[in-house]
Amino acid sequence: MRTDGGFAMSDLPMGTEDGFRHLFETNPQPIFVYDVKTLRIVAANEAFLLEYGYSREELEKMDARQLHPPEDAGQLGLIYEPSRAGVFKGARKMARPGMRHRRKDGSTFDVETLSSPLSFEGIDAHMVVVRDISDRRKLEALEARCRALFDHSRDIVLMLTWDGRIVDANRAAMRAYGYPREELVQLKVSDLRDPTTLTEVERQIERAQHDGIFFETRHRRRDGGIFPVEVSSTTIEVGGERLLLSVVRDTTDRRKAAEDQRVADSRLQLLVDEAPEGLGLIRNGRILYANPAFALLAGASDPAQLSGAALADLFAAVDRVEVARLVSVRGGQPPSEHQLRLRSATGPDILVAVVARAVPFEGSAAVILAVRRAPNS
Repeated sequence: MRTDGGFAMSDLPMGTEDGFRHLFETNPQPIFVYDVKTLRIVAANEAFLLEYGYSREELEKMDARQLHPPEDAGQLGLIYEPSRAGVFKGARKMARPGMRHRRKDGSTFDVETLSSPLSFEGIDAHMVVVRDISDRRKLEALEARCRALFDHSRDIVLMLTWDGRIVDANRAAMRAYGYPREELVQLKVSDLRDPTTLTEVERQIERAQHDGIFFETRHRRRDGGIFPVEVSSTTIEVGGERLLLSVVRDTTDRRKAAEDQRVADSRLQLLVDEAPEGLGLIRNGRILYANPAFALLAGASDPAQLSGAALADLFAAVDRVEVARLVSVRGGQPPSEHQLRLRSATGPDILVAVVARAVPFEGSAAVILAVRRAPNS
């Protein structure tokens, strides 16, 4: 294989061929030359040899197709046949997705090529400049994944300059605020805030720039509707520019669910507190909770006084074995009523009817007791 001559540049001024050959050999980009008809590799520069790991003697026995991994054979026709057919008379840039070259050690890398026709030792040839774009492809894939996460996030995502101007917004933001993207990027984040919260914006942006910030506030839709949000904002760098990334979550549904739960809890608490029957929650033989009716029967002025007390201590000694059985009831067993004697601090024991039912509670088993005065007490 010759690289100290052979480039026919007859239409160029004297000395140009030597200069061209010098540029070919010293170019830091891998370059090779192949015969258009046979696809045999006829020349390669030092950068090519270093990148691919072949010796010149090995390249003399190869054609251009062998620079591609076998699994990419299906696209070789699209790469080389147009050159053979003379379709391209000038420079041709190839940047097909998935176009790869293979080194001698079998490793592959994504490439972009620029090929130009020329005459080499009297044969029609193409000179190909190769650029390794593996890192660029990885970056493009990463950017595509980030963009997919950005666009498909259920949370609102905004990118802001440090003065609060919106430079990008995802689909969730468009749905939430009612603006098309073209209008959103003409706004500042303050335009999306409840007017009564505007005095906080400058301070929050400043904190986000330095330490990141998480806070709750209220945002405003295009139609003027106000909704509660929680915001997490921090500094990121995009293309050398420092921006604020704000992830905004509409908490309307969560707040409604919390309020619904609060109302349900208050109703349940009212039902338990006002129940005429004594109710107690027992675990491991001790009282976790007792309602006022239970406390009254046990002679306590406040249900909290019974918290943590051993249930057996509230009953007459002769009934303690039965009490132990009650608090050991298992799930699935039908509740049964028992008449026991509840101790009184001021008078005779009180005959009570007790029903026990096993329930799951905070990951373990507990027992609910219902206690009322026996009819004949």
